[in-house]
Amino acid sequence: MTPYAPVRLGLVPLRPRYSLGAEELIELGRVAAPPRKLGAPNTGLPSPQTVTITANEGKLMLQVAQNIVQFSQDYQIEFQSYCPSDVWQAALEDVGTWTHEIERQLSTGASQIMLPADTVFRLVDLEKCVSAARDARLDTARTAFTISAIGAIADFVFGISWLGTTAYVTGLALLLGRPLIARFYPSPQSPYAPAMAGRRRCMSGTCELIRMKMEEDEKKNPDARRVLERTLISDLPNELHYWGTVAPDPSGPTSICLQKGRFLIRAESDSGIAVSPLGDWKIARDGECWGSINIAVYDKSIDSGRLSDAELNQDSGHEKTYWVEYWGPLTQGRVRRAGPFGCTGDPVAHAMEDGGFSEAGVDGGYAILTPDGAIVEQEG
Repeated sequence: MTPYAPVRLGLVPLRPRYSLGAEELIELGRVAAPPRKLGAPNTGLPSPQTVTITANEGKLMLQVAQNIVQFSQDYQIEFQSYCPSDVWQAALEDVGTWTHEIERQLSTGASQIMLPADTVFRLVDLEKCVSAARDARLDTARTAFTISAIGAIADFVFGISWLGTTAYVTGLALLLGRPLIARFYPSPQSPYAPAMAGRRRCMSGTCELIRMKMEEDEKKNPDARRVLERTLISDLPNELHYWGTVAPDPSGPTSICLQKGRFLIRAESDSGIAVSPLGDWKIARDGECWGSINIAVYDKSIDSGRLSDAELNQDSGHEKTYWVEYWGPLTQGRVRRAGPFGCTGDPVAHAMEDGGFSEAGVDGGYAILTPDGAIVEQEG
C-alpha cells in the first residue's frame, strides 16, 4: 500500500501514512509507538488478556477506526471537544498501534488475528464517543438552523431585520458554544469518557464485536436488529415489567404487542389480559409483532407443558448461548427466566431492567446459565 502526502489533523502534523488511519489515531494520542508483540516481556504488570478474531472481524475493526479518523478530520472542533486527546490518549494509542498490526496480519492472508481484549473495548469506547459527538453536532445544527430560519422569516415577511441578525448570531453561538462547553466540562461522562465497554461482563471481547457487526448490518437492513421479547404471563394478579403492567381481563385478548423503536414485546396469556404501558412503550398491531432477534421471558412457576406449547426460541444464533434467572422488586418474590442471549453482558442488563434492581446482592440478583443448566456467573 503506497503512503501519500502528509496532512494536518487539528494541530498535530502527521507523518506520511497508510490509508487505514492507524497513524492518525496514534498521533491524536500524542504517542507514536511500534506494534507490541503479544507475550513479549513487560514491566512486571499482568499480561493483557488476548482474543482471537476472524479476518472479517479484523476488517470491521479497521473500518470503524477509519470512520473515527474521518470524523476527526472532518469535524475537528467537535472531535477535540467531545473526545479530547488528553482524555482518550491511552485508547487512541492502543487502537492506532493495533490497527497497524491487524492490517499487517491481514496483508499476509491470516484467517485469524490475535490482539488484546482491551483494544477491542477501547475501540468500542471510541466509537461510542464519536457516534455521540456526531449526534450532538447534528442536534445542535438542527436547532441552529431552526433559529436562523425563524429569524429569516421574521426579516423577510415582517421586516424585523434585527431579529434575523440576532437569530444568526444565536445559531452560530450554539454551533460553537456547545462543543466548547463539553471540552471544558471537568468530568466527562459516558459516552464521552473511556469506560472499557463491556469489560466486566465480556472479557473475551467477542460480544462487542458481535454488537458492532450487527450495527453495521443494520445500516444495510434496518430490521437486522429488531428484537421481539415474548413474555409468557403468569398467574399473578398484576404482573410487573419494565415496559408495563399486565392484569387479567376476561374480555381482553390473549396476547398484546407493544413497541418502542426496534424493540417489541408480546405479552402472551392463556386467558384475556390488559396491558398498561410505561414510558415510551406503545400498543402495536399484531402484524408488527415480529423480530429478527427473539428472546423469551417467563415466570419459573409456569408449567413445562405450556412452555413446550409456546415453542420458544432456544438458540441465540451466536457461538454461545446463555439464559438468565433473576429476581428483584418487579418479580414480586418470584424467579423469572429469560433467553437465549449470545453474550453474557446482555442477560445481566436484562435481569437488572426487568427485575427492577439496581445492584445484585442488595435489591435483587441473577444467575447466568448455559442451556444445560451450568452456572456461568451468579450474584445476589
